[in-house]
Amino acid sequence: MPRAKGGSIKPPQVFVNPGDGGLISELNENDVLSGRGGRVNNHPGNVTFRIVVEDYKREYLDPRTRKLEKAHVAARLVAQIRSANPPGRFLKEDSENKGKFVEIGDQKAWKKAGQALREDAPDVRKVLDEEIKDVGVMNHNPYS
Repeated sequence: MPRAKGGSIKPPQVFVNPGDGGLISELNENDVLSGRGGRVNNHPGNVTFRIVVEDYKREYLDPRTRKLEKAHVAARLVAQIRSANPPGRFLKEDSENKGKFVEIGDQKAWKKAGQALREDAPDVRKVLDEEIKDVGVMNHNPYS
């Protein structure tokens, strides 16, 4: 991600707030559910979410990616899910209404994305470090 002049970029903008859309009783195939267990893990939207996470993981874990840039990577991942057809929502089961869900909002969705992007981080970072080192060796000119 290109850096803004002066090195500072603004945090991502929130478009979806917790609770937007009210109580949700029907899930779609792009919805990402928060929680644990087989039902959540096997929901089609969660399966897709994990696949999309892999597309962003290298950029997120690259040692040259700064903290605020990481927030933008997570926000882009969430935006991609939200722009699917039908639009994916980030939901959690409503504690007072069994079987109904509520939107968790962008900020919690970004946190969820960030956590998913950090999964297996040591393994991914090791590969990235090796690639960066290899590129550095290839670009090194002993005669300069």
